[in-house]
Amino acid sequence: MTTIRRLRKGEADLYRRLRLLSIADSPSAFETTYEAVSARSPESWREQADSSAEGNDRATFLAFEGEEAIGISALYRVGTSEDVAELLQVWVAPGHRGTGVARALMDKVFAWAGKCGFRQVVAKVTSGNERALTFYRNYGFALAEESAEETSGPRIISRPVPAGWAKTS
Repeated sequence: MTTIRRLRKGEADLYRRLRLLSIADSPSAFETTYEAVSARSPESWREQADSSAEGNDRATFLAFEGEEAIGISALYRVGTSEDVAELLQVWVAPGHRGTGVARALMDKVFAWAGKCGFRQVVAKVTSGNERALTFYRNYGFALAEESAEETSGPRIISRPVPAGWAKTS
């Protein structure tokens, strides 16, 4: 059974392992390189993991099959925006692709986004990553106008947070 939960404070080693695994598996899907990410200091990993384990500005979610971590996704507030967040670091282990894990991760991300008052989620999909682009389109994302005609750079996509998930005051 697959479970999705937010990264917990003190899980920097788990976060690091999953990020490195994701970049090693799908290097062209991310804007960073394995070399750059693996060179980060333990303090840097700890700071990033712990800051996305609490609060309303960023969150990292992990997918598990039993005790095995099989997927990751993160959502970070865009700059000083009150209601726009960027989807980052989305990855599902090869043996679990096409099984609903990515959709479950997105459902958790959007539920958290609504709870925190975000109204729009944006993401960049690297050029040539058609599988990801198809998934996002099927999930309700659309190409942003400024990237609709681009073919060489990352594609910018966005999706509103459904009203039912929006924060109520």
